Amino acid sequence: MVSSRKLSTLLIAGALFGGFSAQSMAAIDTNTDQPTAIGSSLQVAPPQLKNLIDQGVIDVIEVFQHESFTGWLVKNQGEYHLYWATKDNYIVAGPLIDKNGINITSKYLDAKKPVPDYNKVFENFENEGWYFSTHPKGNSKGTMYVFIEPFCGWCSKLFNEIEPAIQDGLEVRWVPVSFLSAQSPDVIEYITSQPDPYAALQEHEHIRSQRGRPNSTPATVMTRERIEKNGDFMKEFDIAGTPGIVYIQDGKAKVAGYMKPAEMQEFIKMLESQ
Repeated sequence: MVSSRKLSTLLIAGALFGGFSAQSMAAIDTNTDQPTAIGSSLQVAPPQLKNLIDQGVIDVIEVFQHESFTGWLVKNQGEYHLYWATKDNYIVAGPLIDKNGINITSKYLDAKKPVPDYNKVFENFENEGWYFSTHPKGNSKGTMYVFIEPFCGWCSKLFNEIEPAIQDGLEVRWVPVSFLSAQSPDVIEYITSQPDPYAALQEHEHIRSQRGRPNSTPATVMTRERIEKNGDFMKEFDIAGTPGIVYIQDGKAKVAGYMKPAEMQEFIKMLESQ
């Protein structure tokens, strides 16, 4: 998956363990006694986390206690992370395993991570989002929306892996976004301006597989505005990178990312059964 989940994790890890600038350290040295207010409690953030909080890299969702550890549940680019602080300001940024072999980090993350409600976002997206369909005339079996970037390798991988399901009736509504290349808006303009945008996307993926130069047309102002709007919806869905999948299950809008082929086959069966 592009730009995103892995990058956000690396961003946090780099800030935590890659060292601080002199300016950042000076700020930390003079403010380590300033508490962070979470709900009705006041907690003093360890220097490593305080640096990220002050820079706006992370938002603190909850602070809680587990035995001698203080848990910091934070959000970064739509993802939730759980860090553990010790009394002497050490930070555990990975799994915390107790004496019984239980992964306490996963346990608390699953229990405390907020469950988002995307139904309102989806309602607005259906009215204002911009996409093109593999089955514009209907007669499909199951529907999903996929946010794609023209130069995203994982998008190409997903495209090739679900192509048989599309030919078998699955409807995919492709939602173009741009953030990987300055050429992306022009490529999107070409694809979406063709009589059959899906056929143009197939052609684009074939050209990319041959390491050729993608077709493009100078993007209009309207196209750029539509791409930007799709990017806004992508953020509202908390999708940190492409491909990002939006779908309806049991009347609720849900979000997913790239799945391995076997998992994707089960996912598609679920969509087709609704």
